[in-house]
Amino acid sequence: MTESREPAEVDEPLEQNLLLARRVVEAAQQEMLEKARQRVPALRLGAVAGAFGVLATAATYRMNVLLLEKKLPPDLASFVAAAVYGGGAGAAAVAASRRWKGLPAPLPTETARQVVEILTDSG
Repeated sequence: MTESREPAEVDEPLEQNLLLARRVVEAAQQEMLEKARQRVPALRLGAVAGAFGVLATAATYRMNVLLLEKKLPPDLASFVAAAVYGGGAGAAAVAASRRWKGLPAPLPTETARQVVEILTDSG
């Protein structure tokens, strides 16, 4: 049971492996950043849907209904305001959902595939 207590030599292969690891991490980060950027339009539409949802809630508040009450009975005015804001929220949510579904997962799948190819080719 004779183990060497001397430190391992730092040589060229170790430096190459460290450089390769850095490149893989950088490539994975870049791929995830690009995929996140693709999701920005869907997130914006989601924010619009949220804003319309807030407006739908606010439609029951008296300030929004006051304008409609000038032409309609109070009950009908409240219903019309809620229906308009709720319809806008629903349409924005559907549009956001459609954009979100067509995008790739925000994971570095391409980088992982390339690393696997390199490892299987060299092995």
